[in-house]
Amino acid sequence: MKDLNSLNCDQTAGLTEIITRAQQGDRTSMGQLAERAEARLLTYIHRLTLNYDLSQDLCQQTLVKMLQSLDTLEHVDRFWSWLLRHAMGEVQHYFRDQQRKRRAEVKALNAKYFQAYVAQNLRDGLDEAARIELSDIIYAAVAEMRLAYRNVLVLRCYEGLSFAEIAEFMECKELRARVLFFRAKHALKHSLARKGFGKDTLLTGLSLFGILTLSTEASATACSVKAASLQIGFLGTLAGSLSTNTGVFLATIVTAVMAGISTERLVLSLVIIGLVLVGMALANCYQILTEG
Repeated sequence: MKDLNSLNCDQTAGLTEIITRAQQGDRTSMGQLAERAEARLLTYIHRLTLNYDLSQDLCQQTLVKMLQSLDTLEHVDRFWSWLLRHAMGEVQHYFRDQQRKRRAEVKALNAKYFQAYVAQNLRDGLDEAARIELSDIIYAAVAEMRLAYRNVLVLRCYEGLSFAEIAEFMECKELRARVLFFRAKHALKHSLARKGFGKDTLLTGLSLFGILTLSTEASATACSVKAASLQIGFLGTLAGSLSTNTGVFLATIVTAVMAGISTERLVLSLVIIGLVLVGMALANCYQILTEG
């Protein structure tokens, strides 16, 4: 199974030797390691914080702690997952302990590259103005997400992890990872629909977000989003659909109706309500799956 450490082969070529020497205290190798890791690390952190200055600060903090704790890295081939976990810890520490407000700034890390990208003929049926509008919508929607949703979106779409790997990374069950991704995807599609963009623009929007949040030195392949990465699977879609606004609204109605039901009919009523809930969830699940 492909994991986080096998991705971006151009970035990992020769990295094992550099890490090994750095662990032995070679200062030149430490500098090389920090330089090799910075671009990917900055991109990952910026996609979580959506704050340019904060991302730079947290990136530098993570790099310092990386060098200080290299001796704790037991498996050199798992360097990237080890490093990104450190980065995620720094982000969580900032938001949890500092209790700071998550302030999103729509500022491309590589503005020139983003401008050149949206001006291309991408054969997506959109002109330059529409692509910029689409990127703004996606950016704002991601900014409104909980950190867990944003993280699973980044890990799945831009780091290319499987749901099993995301579950390991986030220390949760695989189904939980799928549900988190479902909710993130559902929020993005809802935001697009409200602005008049169809579901077929989601993949383009995610690619634009990837370009918008790409660090200056990072490879453009770090923002390539594949259609297969948006597939969640039946169980994940079913479990996720139960928590949509429709499901919550139905549950509210059911609760109100139950208040007037007699005790002797309670069991039968619960069965009927359960069947209705499952039926609606299955219908919602089928609709989402057929939409892709």
